[in-house]
Amino acid sequence: MPDPAVITIGIDPEIHLGPLTLAWHGITIALGILIGGVAGGRWLRERDLDVDPLYTIVGLAALGGIVGGRIFYLVEHDPGDLLAPGEVFDGTGFTFDGGLILAAVLIAAYVWRTRISGRYLDAGAFGLPLGVAIGRIGDVINGEHYGERSTSFLAVRNSHPDALTPNSAFAYENGGLYEVLLASAMFAVIWPLRHRLARPGDLAWLVLGLFSVGRFFVFFLRTDSPELALGLSNAQWTSVALLAVVIAGRTFTSRRAAPDGVARTDAG
Repeated sequence: MPDPAVITIGIDPEIHLGPLTLAWHGITIALGILIGGVAGGRWLRERDLDVDPLYTIVGLAALGGIVGGRIFYLVEHDPGDLLAPGEVFDGTGFTFDGGLILAAVLIAAYVWRTRISGRYLDAGAFGLPLGVAIGRIGDVINGEHYGERSTSFLAVRNSHPDALTPNSAFAYENGGLYEVLLASAMFAVIWPLRHRLARPGDLAWLVLGLFSVGRFFVFFLRTDSPELALGLSNAQWTSVALLAVVIAGRTFTSRRAAPDGVARTDAG
């Protein structure tokens, strides 16, 4: 008999509308990108900054998330498929870290090349946790990123037979749910700080640092990243490396950043 203390979800991972099939994963990711972009736009308008560059930033975030996430997944799980172009994007499996890293690199390169204010990095970072929290809901519905069987109050039993968990009769630690909670908590942290971080780029470094630390601990409950060394998974070592980059980058940029009042706010 299912444990009544766990979260039970019986939703079909796919929505069937006649010949059209929609995956919850894709729907929630699209909603997350849209709502994260709206939040970033509001952040820019509060500072009387042009919103137009944000459209490019959102597009680069989506592109980096898909390409970087897929390539990083293959490096982690099936590196041989990288040599077969037909396999690179002909399959499932994406890694958040790879998507985050490539998206950050693409956006930073765009901001640097167009010489717009570093505040646009902060705008993208401001919307990121909200977008991730919404986007990960599809993972929870699908039963993706599950860990060990559990009867805790945060364990999830995906009772639909098409869910991705091994057995619909049992509940499992759910990495998607933990990341919904992590991203929601991050947004709660950065919301009151949105007017207090004076230097351009500070909010972006803070968000990247929080994701690094948060995902390091989340992966003690997830089993979908191979162990690398010292009892830590690939994802945890990636978080450690990303945190080191954040600390070094924040230190470097804080020495070069202009006060907010003299930072450039438009192209040129």
